[in-house]
Amino acid sequence: MISAERGNSADRNRAKVYAAEDQFSSLMNRGGKVEFFGSVLDIPTQKRFANLESIDIYISGLFAKLDGDLLPPRTRERKGSTKAHYEFDTGVIAIPVSGQAAMWALRETLLLHECAHHVAGSCAPVDEPAHGPTFTACMLMLVETTLGNQARLLLSAGYLELGVPVGDHQEIFSHPSAT
Repeated sequence: MISAERGNSADRNRAKVYAAEDQFSSLMNRGGKVEFFGSVLDIPTQKRFANLESIDIYISGLFAKLDGDLLPPRTRERKGSTKAHYEFDTGVIAIPVSGQAAMWALRETLLLHECAHHVAGSCAPVDEPAHGPTFTACMLMLVETTLGNQARLLLSAGYLELGVPVGDHQEIFSHPSAT
């Protein structure tokens, strides 16, 4: 159920989710070998996009990998270049794409974040905040599906370190792993 109310619920973990995902995105910008508690992980470099068409192709491919009947979100260009957002009431990702100032938004981890809102909007309790446990479970599931389980481990550790509640994505979804 997609609900405009979800975006208005008290969202106490929003800043923590953004902080964990910003750190994760920085790692994904360079990709390659990452030392993690004595182990060496090999993570991919996140993709960058040129325009809405390339974003739509990526999102369609992502949703084709998922089990279930959920259609991909639609996209539109967002006016202004400082934010991207998901519109719960219409199922649309609004993302800046024009100009040099919008380059920050044209990255894979941001699209996964907005797609996680779309997936969570279909299954989270209506009164759950936009960045609640269902959202974080969806984000981790999408990261694992697209970037692999080592990338998922890094983001999960970031959430854990900051005290972000995470739902059990294995209970919420069944999906093929990207590994």
